Amino acid sequence: MKSITIEDMKHGYIKQNTQFLCLYCNQIYDDSFVYPYNENFAKAEYMIKKHLSSQHGDSVEALLQLDKSETGLTEVQKEFLSLVNQRLSDEAIAEKMNISKSAVRNHRFKLKEKKRQATALIALLDLLETPNKQQIEAAPRLSLTSKNDDKVLTAFLDELGHAVKIPTKEKKRLILFRKLMERFLPDKYYTEKEVNETIATMFDDHVTVRRYLIEYGMLGRTIDGEKYWVI
Repeated sequence: MKSITIEDMKHGYIKQNTQFLCLYCNQIYDDSFVYPYNENFAKAEYMIKKHLSSQHGDSVEALLQLDKSETGLTEVQKEFLSLVNQRLSDEAIAEKMNISKSAVRNHRFKLKEKKRQATALIALLDLLETPNKQQIEAAPRLSLTSKNDDKVLTAFLDELGHAVKIPTKEKKRLILFRKLMERFLPDKYYTEKEVNETIATMFDDHVTVRRYLIEYGMLGRTIDGEKYWVI
């Protein structure tokens, strides 16, 4: 099978030799044939488009039905994107998900960040497939960033992985908070007590850190504060 592009995913099908293949199921229409449709006949490309519309809905909803292994999206993020696809306002989305408007904004911010990261990853993988001098020169700069993160973690975490204090500089705080977020499960809803207990495995001041995690769009929270989740 040919490599599937972003445009292919948007369309929902690819053409392989003479065949049109649905990317969401095993339906195939062959360009060598014509197909009966509404007391008439239609070509393969027309049939695959009709199939997608009738069986999978629009492309957004079809993509949202893919497994997490395909999209990297949590169930909460899928629910949010489905509501966005319905062109609902932030107020309506907040009401349907039982979250605050600020949490809706956090969702938008986090997903834009995922898009930016995905774009960078695609560019990096394209470069790896066609090695050149520019790629070789870029590698040390990537590794330096990683070493800098390690230096911050070493400076602020003791031998048990507990923070000696909350960094005053935002960049360093974010490095520690990203490390902390590795201790949360992406598909789980947490109570406030469970969030505090998880934070306490790294920080003493769980109240301050919990507020930071929400402000930075790392944790989502319902308006009543009963449920938290990874954004």
